Amino acid sequence: MGLPANSFEGVFDFKLDAKGRVSVPAEWRPGKGEALPLRLLKWRTLEVPVLKALTGEAFSSMIQSIDGSDLSAGIKSQRKGLLYSRNTQVTINDQGKVLIPRKLVEEHGLEPGGSVHLFGRGSNFDIVSPRDHETMLKAEEALLDDLYASVDFS
Repeated sequence: MGLPANSFEGVFDFKLDAKGRVSVPAEWRPGKGEALPLRLLKWRTLEVPVLKALTGEAFSSMIQSIDGSDLSAGIKSQRKGLLYSRNTQVTINDQGKVLIPRKLVEEHGLEPGGSVHLFGRGSNFDIVSPRDHETMLKAEEALLDDLYASVDFS
């Protein structure tokens, strides 16, 4: 399996402006005059609350993973319904900014003028509040020993 069409990589610290917009790294931005549609999903990564920003491709993969599971039709329908109800459509505009709706800003503990931490996850990225930033760093650090033991670069 190769890299996704849009590969979000790295960890970055930015500020949320007064209108609730956050800039993304230059390498994540669409081409000049283009926009990249995303879905912001209220989620938990490593048990840490995040706003998960998914491309359409990544969101479709989540839906397909539910469809391909051994769950009953009713449970599949419920889970897909949750994904649809918990997401908000946004875009990375041609200036490289994402407008986070005010309600999500407030619910997620973000503040205009305050820090926002972006964690690239390949086909998606996590928007982490200052309140949860340290917890996310510790959760990732706890996984490193397993990663080192499982990946062989020789």
